[in-house]
Parts: sequence; C-alpha cells; structure tokens
Amino acid sequence: MSLAVMLKILRRHALMPALVLFQVALACAILCNVLFLVWQRVQPMVAPSGLAEDELVLVDQVTSRVRPWTGAEVRAGQLALSHAPGVRSASAALGLPMIGTMMIDYTLQSPRGVKVGVNGYFGEGLVNSLGLQLVAGRDFLPSEYRDFGVNHSSSGIPATSAAEPIIIPQSLATQLFGDQPAVGQILQVPDEPDGHGYQVVGVVRHLMRNQLDMATDGRADNTLLAAKRVGDTAMVGYAVRIDPAMREVALHGIREAIRQAFGPLLSDDIPVKITTYAERRHEALESARAALWLFAGVTLAVLVVTAIGIMGLTGFWVQRRTRQIGIQRALGARRSQVLRYFMVENLLIAGAGVLIGMALAYVANAVLMRHYELPRLPWAYLPIGGAVVLLLGQLAVWSPARRAADAPPVVATRSV
Repeated sequence: MSLAVMLKILRRHALMPALVLFQVALACAILCNVLFLVWQRVQPMVAPSGLAEDELVLVDQVTSRVRPWTGAEVRAGQLALSHAPGVRSASAALGLPMIGTMMIDYTLQSPRGVKVGVNGYFGEGLVNSLGLQLVAGRDFLPSEYRDFGVNHSSSGIPATSAAEPIIIPQSLATQLFGDQPAVGQILQVPDEPDGHGYQVVGVVRHLMRNQLDMATDGRADNTLLAAKRVGDTAMVGYAVRIDPAMREVALHGIREAIRQAFGPLLSDDIPVKITTYAERRHEALESARAALWLFAGVTLAVLVVTAIGIMGLTGFWVQRRTRQIGIQRALGARRSQVLRYFMVENLLIAGAGVLIGMALAYVANAVLMRHYELPRLPWAYLPIGGAVVLLLGQLAVWSPARRAADAPPVVATRSV
C-alpha cells in the first residue's frame, strides 16, 4: 500500500491517530527534560575528586562558643592532629570538598578574556593533605603563604606588589588558557582591573568543587588553591590524611586531638563533625540521589504509561479495521505485509508525535527557566528522548500488529 493511501486512511479515521500522536508528543516532551535533569544530578556523582579518598578524614564545624579562634589556636590544632597516631599530615582549611558550610567564590579572567567562576580553598599544605596529584608546576613555597582571618589583626593579605600564587586543576587551566601552558600565567579579577591578580604556580589533575549544584557541564573542577594560611576565624575545618590500615586508631586519635586542643571552648550547639571522606560524600550527595530516584520513577512511569496507551489504542484501532484486514488477506496480502503496514503506520504517527514533542520539550524548558533556576536544555537531548519514545512506540505496536497479521481471512471477514 502506498504512503498516500495510508495517509488518506489516517485522515479518514483521525481520532485514534490523533490520540496516539498526542500521547507520544507529551511523553517525548517530558522524557527529554527528565533525561536532562537526571544527567544534571548524575554528573557530581561520577566526577573524579582528585583526592586520596581512602586516606582522607574531614574535620568540620570546629566552632568556639565564646570568641573566634586565634591563628595560634588554629595552628596548635593542626599540630596536634599531625601528631595523632595513624595520621600522615593535617592542614587547617577554610572550604573543603564535600563540605558546604563554608564556600569561597572567585571570578577569574584569563589574558584572552575568558571569565570563569570557581570555588576557592584556603589552607597550608593542602596539596599533600588532600592527596592531590601535581601534573605541572609546583606546590606553594613556605614563604608564599599569607595569613587570612576574620579579625582586623589577620584579615586580608598584606600589601604586595606581586600576583598571589594559586594552584588550579587541569580542566580549569584548559578553559582559561586553551592549549597554552598554564604555569606562570596571570589571571585577573574582573572587578579589580588594577589589582595584581593571581599567578598560576601549579596544576593538579583534579580538585572537585564544594558547590555541588554547579559541578555540571564540565565545571566540577572549577576550583583553586590559594596560598593562604588560616588565621583568626569563627569556624575552622581540617583535612587529615591518615594511614588507611590504621583508620580506627587514627579516628580515635583525631577526636582526642580536637578535644585536647579546643575542648573547653568548643560550642555545644554546633558539634564537631569528624567523618571519612566517603561518609561525607554520601551525606553531601544524599539530596541528589533522592532527586535521581524521583526522576527515575517519573521516567519509568512515563514510558510504561506511553507503552500501555499505544498498545491499547492501536489494539482497539486494529479491532475496528478487522474487515479491512480480512479483505486484504483474502486478496492475497501476506502476513508480513499486514505486519509491515501497521508498523509503518505507527511509525508515521509516532514520528509526527516525536517532532511535536521535541518542540514542546524546548518550550517547556524555556518556561521552567523563567520561573526556576534551571539551565537551558541542550539540543542533544531532543533526539535522544525522541529516539527512545519512537523505539518504545514500535515495540508497543508489535503485539497488536502481530495479532492482526495472524488473523485468517475467513475469521477476519466473518467478524464484520
């Protein structure tokens, strides 16, 4: 049967094709957006951290109940942790991966005008304590560290005529400098055109940001290490690298070191959190996992409802055209021809529905962007969602089409 005849039949019985088309379009629009949102949640989970994860213990919320910690107390705590049994190194830090209680934001601009927003981490010796892998350049020199604190006595960086040294991940270096070597390059802050800027002294393979909702679309490594030593501060954290074979001993030693160094002044309202990196990562990604399960459920429900709908509507339509099938079979039409007819017919209807659904998906995303903080739906998700729905439609129509093709001519014509 020619395509023109097939379209003529569809126009003559427009209700059923219209219902299938509407259902396919709606499913395609929902699926494209849900697939995009699922990938947004998955990216922080699969991004490499660059850390020595099995050796890392994070100490957070070391908070005083009476006054900010002095720089001397912060360094005393670092020294006590460094000498705890099973501990290889420890660094006081402001901002750490997977810890959202303190976030430090920078906007950097490269010489070629590329601007990138990044999360910053402060702390002495963090390259070693976090287990980062240097791929170019060097670690900070002891003389490069400057105190950074919240009180007047240690706030800000002493005036210097040189650019502040920083270490950045490899992917950030590529974003900023392309194929050029990053070490030695100067970065500026867009709001401070007369500032001395930052000089890249080292490049690490990875360093994951702690603003996890921004760790998407290749931005998971948008971070920097600054050569700043933690000074006076109301709250401090520590990155502690341990011997994994002595994990329990080290955890006990870390708790004792924190108690002895800060015990009398620790806040009762904000308890100190001492966790392995794996535990902290599990906690930090909990909401993302919940959202992922929700989206997976929505996706499954959309696919199942669409398949059932297509099967039901197509089966009903096939039943109504039993006479037509019987006549075709009596005139010599083979089973394969009947089967192919219904498959091609469904492909035409579902294909039109997919095209409409892709347009609806983009419009729906634009509406959601206007009312919620959602990124724009990339074009690549449209054909992916469309292909899934199209394949599902063909699978759903297979069973009704087989039943129609298997019907003997005498049975088909008798049922009229």
